[in-house]
Amino acid sequence: MKRIGFWFKFIGVILFFLMLYKIGWEETFHSIQKVSFIHICIAVLILWVAFYLKSMRWKLISNSYHIPIGSYKAFKVFFIGLFLANVTPGRLGDFGRLLYIKEELPNQRIGWSSLIMDRLFDLACLIVFSLVAVIYYQINFDILEFPKSYRSIVYWFSGIGIFFLIAFGFWKLLKNKLQSWKEAFQSNDLNLWTTLRSFGITCMSMVLIYGVFNYVAWAMRIEINHIGLFLGTFVLGILSLLPITILGIGVREISLAIIFQLHNLPAEDAIGLSLIIFLLQLISFIPGAVWFYLSPIKLNDLKQGK
Repeated sequence: MKRIGFWFKFIGVILFFLMLYKIGWEETFHSIQKVSFIHICIAVLILWVAFYLKSMRWKLISNSYHIPIGSYKAFKVFFIGLFLANVTPGRLGDFGRLLYIKEELPNQRIGWSSLIMDRLFDLACLIVFSLVAVIYYQINFDILEFPKSYRSIVYWFSGIGIFFLIAFGFWKLLKNKLQSWKEAFQSNDLNLWTTLRSFGITCMSMVLIYGVFNYVAWAMRIEINHIGLFLGTFVLGILSLLPITILGIGVREISLAIIFQLHNLPAEDAIGLSLIIFLLQLISFIPGAVWFYLSPIKLNDLKQGK
């Protein structure tokens, strides 16, 4: 099963090379050349500021779980986790943060709960912005076709009903087994003010992370509706969570190509923009890679949950 999951991720890579073959290397390379070195540096700085904000959110959440982690350590360990998350299968390395703060953890379940809570803020923000994006694209491009017959409506509601019945059945089976984890997950002091602060920090960091697409598009002199591009990248972020891609390769290119097509823009600019974002992504991991090299952990410990 693990082998199937591993090879499944290469679907995105295959799609990427098929798109690149169809569009052409020369056209894509010409689009990439539109961005100067100084724009690359500014974009990386924007990403680092965004990651700093996310590390401060993780500190807030960790402190609410009575994990006494300071600002500098949160910043350093978050960057290490960011690097590990992108070089390990299934983003497992992100949980390597716990190995760097194991002395501060009340227990392992509290540590895992704090990281899951941290992830949930990202997911909630992605969902909110993605819903806004769907509404925006529906109003401007009429991308969704609503059911025109009663039979189609019945099929839709039946499918949704079956999904919730299956989910409810699984929840009843797992409820008792997850009781101890539920207690650990809820053992935080996240009051309304801290929750709002955490969500506000999440939104600011997300605006910076996905706003980099707009900045690079502007640097490439691409005449696109920047509201549409900005909102569309959040849908791209949701799609990148699918287990068919490595670092978003393939999914990101196809999604951007569709957005560009809706705005009557050439696909080579979409691929060029995507490759620059991929390069920025790799560069932004450098601080985490350096800190990991200076204080490494055994990746086998991640698999064993130590």
